[in-house]
Amino acid sequence: METGRIDVHSHLLPGLDDGCADAAESLACAKALVAEGYTHAFCTPHVWRSLSNNPLSIAAAVANLQAHLDSENIALKLMPGGEINLLEAWPQIAELQDEQIVTYGMAGKYLLFDFWADTWAECREDLEAAIGNLVSRGLKPIMGHPERIAAMREPGAIERVRELGALLQLNSYCLSERVDKPLYEAASRWLTEDKYFLIGSDTHKPAGMGYRSRGLKKAGEIGGEKMMEKLTVLNPRLLME
Repeated sequence: METGRIDVHSHLLPGLDDGCADAAESLACAKALVAEGYTHAFCTPHVWRSLSNNPLSIAAAVANLQAHLDSENIALKLMPGGEINLLEAWPQIAELQDEQIVTYGMAGKYLLFDFWADTWAECREDLEAAIGNLVSRGLKPIMGHPERIAAMREPGAIERVRELGALLQLNSYCLSERVDKPLYEAASRWLTEDKYFLIGSDTHKPAGMGYRSRGLKKAGEIGGEKMMEKLTVLNPRLLME
């Protein structure tokens, strides 16, 4: 499979969540990704109760935006996905049919999720149950931006979710933070320790693309060329299979 970098976390689809507001913003962000060597991008809008995003609507939105990119000769291939707030979705997600769950490529294999919690104690029980349910169904859950989640920065938390079978996705822009910030400290440490499975941009708006570019460069300085290939090309290809 011939690819360049593959973005695994983006809010490119216009008007679906707090990401790009319109097609013009989507095109600007797509051009910035191409400039960084990306040839493919998964569109992963938020999947919340307050939003109507689902496998069918996301796939339709991807096709529509792809037509815009093609008309402007922007060489970025889009694929569907979603970012599920797992704590909000639990326990209802356990009752969904497999085809109702938003996964990468809607292929029923890898699933991106996030959640928000200040302490490990407040989320541990539900998070363990939710991850366990997904794994038992043959899904491979991937936690988006654990470095941003305060609960995950507590001792032992990140190790526990990995024991349960969750993979980790780094947000590139977190490495553009000041080195004394908790986001940078956690992201750089876990990258050095080879805990991440993927790097994603978490693209939202054109104005934020510079931060993502600087963070991506810093990730390369920390992890080296081989690790960057693994996290931005080789492992992301697994999501496309």
